[in-house]
Amino acid sequence: MKKLSSRSSQRKAEEKSNPRAAILDATERIMLEAGYAAVSSRKVATRAGLRSQLLHYYFRTMDDLFIAVFQRLEDQHDEHFARAAASDHPIRELWKLSMNPASTGLVLEFTALATHRKAIRALIERSARRDRSMHVAAITGIMGRGGIGAQDLSPAVGLSPTVLALLMASVARTLVTESALGVSDGHAEMLAFVERQLRRMESR
Repeated sequence: MKKLSSRSSQRKAEEKSNPRAAILDATERIMLEAGYAAVSSRKVATRAGLRSQLLHYYFRTMDDLFIAVFQRLEDQHDEHFARAAASDHPIRELWKLSMNPASTGLVLEFTALATHRKAIRALIERSARRDRSMHVAAITGIMGRGGIGAQDLSPAVGLSPTVLALLMASVARTLVTESALGVSDGHAEMLAFVERQLRRMESR
């Protein structure tokens, strides 16, 4: 109990010293727990332990707040992506990154939010195109360095870096989303297939 109390006190101290980060953290937690529609300035301020006036000091509109949350998520993703791409097993690490439940959940919430807010939609579109380009470039480089040809990625079909990047993103998003809903039909088979492909690539 003392450890939990100590951690709670430390977190509160950090939030007081960095109100902007506390606001972003609170917004993320609300989005993950109850969805983007549950986010309001009052709820965020209460969760962050701050006055509503302070929230509006940092973010004039809710769009400004959502954009800041997404941009921080994107910055964190870029850091993790760079480490994954530079690791000893880059394709495996990129796959693990795609399977992160928290980041996938937030991206899905932002995608839903984008249908109602034009500024968010433009941000999501730009980010999706950028992320796809990053994956394609990384996979192209990995395949080149490892001497892996498209025909080596599957015994049945050849996959280009673009197709592989899209497949990784689509399959990971489906698995994470369905798992959150309690659906696991075919997941074990798909994960086993992915593992076989990863081992084929790592054995070269």
